Amino acid sequence: MEFEPTPKDNIRISSVQKAQRVLMGENWIEQPLPSQRTQRVGPFLLIHHWQDHFRGGQEPLDVGVGPHPHRGFSPVTCIYAGALRHRDSLGNDHVVTAGGTQWMDSGSGIVHSERPADSIARDGGMLEIIQFWVNTPQAKKMNAPSYQPLSQEETPCWSENKWKVALVQGEWNGKKSPIQSHHPMRIANLQCSDSGASIDLPMPKNWIGILYVLSGTVQVSDASASGRQMIVLSTGTANFIRMIAKEDCRVLFLSAAPLDEPIVSHGPFVLNTYEEVQKAILDYHDGKMGALDEKI
Repeated sequence: MEFEPTPKDNIRISSVQKAQRVLMGENWIEQPLPSQRTQRVGPFLLIHHWQDHFRGGQEPLDVGVGPHPHRGFSPVTCIYAGALRHRDSLGNDHVVTAGGTQWMDSGSGIVHSERPADSIARDGGMLEIIQFWVNTPQAKKMNAPSYQPLSQEETPCWSENKWKVALVQGEWNGKKSPIQSHHPMRIANLQCSDSGASIDLPMPKNWIGILYVLSGTVQVSDASASGRQMIVLSTGTANFIRMIAKEDCRVLFLSAAPLDEPIVSHGPFVLNTYEEVQKAILDYHDGKMGALDEKI
């Protein structure tokens, strides 16, 4: 059942929503955003949660997502189990393992592929990832594309009141992620195995955000959310969100300053006008976003 806030609830809780289960190609995934009720939250446009066990005995090029283009936003992938191989038209060929992040700023255009590591395809194993899309401000959309991998070892991590914090982007607790973004935000993966433990998540009063629960149950004010549910957070009167673990849980915390620019999206392109989308399609077909041949 979805939660509807009442006046007595924390003003920052906009809603609690269950992820939709959708078929992407041959893979079933959980999609909390966009939903019928919420199209976007600030710069955050999409969240896909994919968890699957590969049987093995497959060729690496037969699994995952093959070469495809992007322009105008950053597709970001957090790896929770297994490993993901990224290749792109800039020449990057890189594998990030569990606990790491792949942050790709598509900028003016890039072609990339996202596949389970070769060993998972051939030998089998679990892959669990979340990919979320971060909109790029209009003034920066046509910047040169870039790829920023962040390994588990490079990720700022610490413990806070029995919670484990892994900072993907932004600053927190005197620590700063090496990943650069075009818009003020704070992104972290949170984990707790102690029921009743609380954590105060820093979030400026005028920021908005999302708490997506991968597994377990958490409580924020009078609202609770369990695995495959998200809490949508609005602006408020305090500079933090207090979250309590009700059982062993994992949570992705997305927060940012609002970004209220017009959006026109079409498949892999997120721009500001229909004309810009049409140009992106033509530029891709004309080879202006580069090419990726995975057989080389």
